[in-house]
Amino acid sequence: MTAIGVLGPVRAVRDGTPVDLGAPRQRAVLARLVAGGGHVVSVDRLVDDLWAGDPPPRARAALQVYVSNLRRVLEPDRRARTPARVLVTVAPGYALRLPTTHVDAWRFEAALRSATPDAVPGPVAALAVLDAALACWGADAPYAEFGGEPWADREGERLAQLRAGAVEQRAGLLLELDRPHEVVRDLDPHVREHPLRERAAMLLAVALYRLGRQADALDVLRAVRATLAEQLGIDPSRALRALETDLLRQSPRLEPAVPGPPVRSAPGPLPVAADPGPPSAATGPDPRTVWGRTAELARLRAAADRAARSGLGICWLGAEAGAGKSTLVRQLAGALADTGWRTAVGTCPPVAGAPPAWAWREVVAATRRFLPPEEPGDRNLCPLPGPDGPDATRGGHDEFHLCRALAAHVTRLTGHGPLLLVVEDVHHADGATLRVLRHLAAALTGTPVLVVVTYRPDEVTDDVAAARAALAGVPAVEVTLGGLDAEAVTALLRRHGVHDAALLRTARERSAGNPLFAIELAGLVAAEGPAAVDGVPAGIGHLLGRRLARLPADARTVLRHAAVCGMEVDVDLLLAVDGGPEEPVLAGLEAAVAAGLLVEPVPGRVRFAHALMRDVLYHGLPLLRRTRLHARVLAVLREQRRDDVAMLGRHALAAPTPSAGGVRRPARAEVTVGHPAAPG
Repeated sequence: MTAIGVLGPVRAVRDGTPVDLGAPRQRAVLARLVAGGGHVVSVDRLVDDLWAGDPPPRARAALQVYVSNLRRVLEPDRRARTPARVLVTVAPGYALRLPTTHVDAWRFEAALRSATPDAVPGPVAALAVLDAALACWGADAPYAEFGGEPWADREGERLAQLRAGAVEQRAGLLLELDRPHEVVRDLDPHVREHPLRERAAMLLAVALYRLGRQADALDVLRAVRATLAEQLGIDPSRALRALETDLLRQSPRLEPAVPGPPVRSAPGPLPVAADPGPPSAATGPDPRTVWGRTAELARLRAAADRAARSGLGICWLGAEAGAGKSTLVRQLAGALADTGWRTAVGTCPPVAGAPPAWAWREVVAATRRFLPPEEPGDRNLCPLPGPDGPDATRGGHDEFHLCRALAAHVTRLTGHGPLLLVVEDVHHADGATLRVLRHLAAALTGTPVLVVVTYRPDEVTDDVAAARAALAGVPAVEVTLGGLDAEAVTALLRRHGVHDAALLRTARERSAGNPLFAIELAGLVAAEGPAAVDGVPAGIGHLLGRRLARLPADARTVLRHAAVCGMEVDVDLLLAVDGGPEEPVLAGLEAAVAAGLLVEPVPGRVRFAHALMRDVLYHGLPLLRRTRLHARVLAVLREQRRDDVAMLGRHALAAPTPSAGGVRRPARAEVTVGHPAAPG
């Protein structure tokens, strides 16, 4: 009998004797097949996972050797030329054929599936099944020796989530059996390790309450509330809030229906399922919630507090498209509304020919409703174009009188409470909009007004830069939104229907924390299936294409070369691939870094800020150009990095041309491949 374990270090036992599985990569072959759950894993997938996307030229031959060696140790008695029975060949790859009970991870999952109320008669039997499932685990993490490998991390995270759900399901059964001491013993460390799992905190709080520790139970729930607010910027679920109320009221629902023996009545609002699943529309968080922006929201609120005390303040809120600027502003407005603030928003239209100062027309329209009915509107605001366009009877657009009238209007409004004015997308602003902003900054000193200006840093015009310089004397706060952290992106993806651990990891990596990109990828997965997570949603493709179009031609050319080289590349390699003077290449890289398309992880290297941007560039190249660029990179690597076998192999496979075996360094005239002006 052969048994395999992966819940910890990868190991195998045959008839009670440990089996030597060989070198690390050979052990990884067996572990990857276990992660396949007994299904066929293709050769391409194995090669890609084992060599982290950069396989050597003879990777397939090496894989065959590893499989042969594993078959020899797993089935030492198999006769020559007879088919393997444990590690079998099935097109298009390999599979592991063992009973479920002989692989600890498979046995664990099978036990979880059988520990449902429909499958076992009562909580005592279900508890025994869960105990057997959890006994499969050792002290180490799953696939411990392969930590850092994407495939191992994905599978390890999935199994860890299942185990956390099993621990909580077991605690729920213990509460049904009125054994709160055991619940506290098991869940106290579990809650500390998983501070965002609301179900675990709720079960622990009920157990503490039943032991007469009401204050400790409330502290557990308040700690979860604080952690959710700090790390994700969200409120706890309705179920947790209801439990907190029950604890304060000492509700009878928190007591066991019948003390002692098995009872099938769950305490209070607590669910019994191992996996709480996605939040429903009724109980889930507000879709406008700011995910992972707690620190930025706190800075904006602090600026509002200063403006309320000391007078006008300005916040410059910058981020790339889709990063959540408008969402953060809505959250700020909602938070300030509770303290008496009122908000008016105006948006700079992204089209030529819009009436001057259009954003301020929208601000005036929004603020007029703040005046009491008995107070007439300011007739001096009439020079501002109306929603149907300028009125010839008004004498055209009078900017000077407009500025004065608008300042007086805002000052009048602050007599009824502090005011938040938002100017969205100021990178699209015309000159009149910026001049009005400068006039208001000078006229509203001392009034409780906070002006929040949102913009995209890579689209800032010279006029906007000049306006910022002119406003340097006004108290200002600069807030730049980067990508969300992993936990916030995970929560956002789950909110939009992505729950598989592997898909979550891939979507996190490809979105680079951009909320819009993450949501679009989730929509693509929902529409086309899990494989679509490696694609580029059409809307994002157009958005990134627009960002590329704003770059100089040299920058677009060097970005195409970088996309062929990979996600991260040495600057020296790009210079060699270009083959010409280094100044145009360096200037192009600087422009791409300034536009937020590239980042510099260390001096001398650049990396694409988004995997999606690299994909748009790479797949936007015609196949002929792409293969020739791979051949050019291969030629440079052969001159400079003969020891980098992985990169040599990858580019050799991608450049299957007769010249790939001996490509000459191209002349400067050939190096313009990929330039927008070149034919094709």
